[in-house]
Amino acid sequence: MEQRFSDDFLKVLEFSRDEALRTGWHNICPDHIMLGILRHADNGATRTIEALGLIPDHLKVSLDEALFVSEQIPWEERESVNFSDSSLSILQHAALEAARCGDEVLEPLHFLLAICRISGSYSHDYLDDCGVELRSLVEAADIPWSQYGLAGRPSGMSDESSVMMSRSEAPVNKASSPDPTLMAAAIEKRLREGYTTDNPNVS
Repeated sequence: MEQRFSDDFLKVLEFSRDEALRTGWHNICPDHIMLGILRHADNGATRTIEALGLIPDHLKVSLDEALFVSEQIPWEERESVNFSDSSLSILQHAALEAARCGDEVLEPLHFLLAICRISGSYSHDYLDDCGVELRSLVEAADIPWSQYGLAGRPSGMSDESSVMMSRSEAPVNKASSPDPTLMAAAIEKRLREGYTTDNPNVS
C-alpha cells in the first residue's frame, strides 16, 4: 500500500531539504525534518511541543548549533540533496506511529512520536533532556493513552499489556510498515508533484 502524506507533512518534507542546504548537509537527516516541522510551525507536532511547555524556537536554536557546518550548499545543488537512510528509517517509524494512532495519513505529529521513541538524533536528545516521555507526548497531543497503540496490536494481546509496553517494544502490525525504498520513491514522487492536494495527481 502506498504511503499517504498530509499536505502539512509534504510541505515539511520540502522545507527539510531547504534546511539541509541551510545547515550545509548533502543528506537530509531526521533533524532536518524536525527543522522543517518547526519552520512550518502550524501543525500538530509544534502544537504538541508547546502544550508540553517547550518553546519551538529553543529547539530550533539547539538543532542549528548541533547541525551547522562552515559552508552552506549552493541552491543550484538542491535537487542532489536527498533523504538519508536514517531519515527514511525515522519516517518508516512515523508510519508505524500513524498505525498506532489509527491514522491512515502521515502527519508531522507522527514524526514527533517516532523521534521521541527512537534514539540517535539531536531532536530525540533534546526531548529527553527536557524530560519528555512518550506517554506525556501522546497525552499532550490529545491522544488517549488507553487507546494509543491498540490499533496496531497483535491479535490476542490485551489492551492493558499493549499500552504497558516500553518505548521500543510497543506493538504494531509490522505488515503496515512501508518498505524504506518504496517510501523514498513515494516521497520523491510527492515532492515532484507538489505538496498540496489541490494538484489532482496527488492522492
